[in-house]
Amino acid sequence: MPIAITAAHALANRRERQFKQGIAKSFFRRLYLGSEPARSGNPEDSKLELPQAYMVEQPADSTVAPHFHDTNQFQLFVHGHGHFGKTPVDGCMVHYAGAHTPYGPIVAAEAGVQYMTLRNHWDSGPKIMPASRDQLRKIKRVHRMAKHFASYDDDALKAATVSVCDLVALEDDGLGVRQYVLGAGQGSELGYDIAGAGAYAFVLAGDLQFDGQHLQEQSLIYRAAHDPKLELTAGERGASVVYLQFPPEPF
Repeated sequence: MPIAITAAHALANRRERQFKQGIAKSFFRRLYLGSEPARSGNPEDSKLELPQAYMVEQPADSTVAPHFHDTNQFQLFVHGHGHFGKTPVDGCMVHYAGAHTPYGPIVAAEAGVQYMTLRNHWDSGPKIMPASRDQLRKIKRVHRMAKHFASYDDDALKAATVSVCDLVALEDDGLGVRQYVLGAGQGSELGYDIAGAGAYAFVLAGDLQFDGQHLQEQSLIYRAAHDPKLELTAGERGASVVYLQFPPEPF
């Protein structure tokens, strides 16, 4: 059964955290789903079998060192400016990294950056490069990136017709990212015909109704691979929703 998490619920879980090996400054994390990483938080044993989702508020003029993780992950940048590796970050951007695929650094400019970190499985935390090179498995490195999001002001979003845009085209293993835009009161089914290995839907702008819940901007839904496609209806503001689907883990 899909799991919906409101932005308000995540905001109530906002905590200041430190991970000096990876970032010199303290940062804030908003936990949406599952348990925090062990290396920069307080993991909960009872939640280690759940997917893991949280927002990072990286402070101004800070750098997250290059690193990798043991699991596949998406990062969805939703606010601020900076650089992701050599790529400028200016508003919305999505990055996918397969397990044991190094990436970074993530450099926040004077306004800082905020990004969702989305995983199908719990991850203990970043393994900093090059110090962790001996732990890096010899598997295919997978990166995908997209920056061409459709942007709407409040009036345009409310009046929009239903549209779907592929940000990362669906791949044979189920990896894919789409942006759905729904005008006020309009409904749509979210998902691919290839189910992949689970997916998230993030409310980028506006609001929507799902399973009796009112989900405002920055709310999140997790859909497991065996769940049916998501049936969503935009609220009075319309809705822009990013759908991010995982491939299977590489091992």
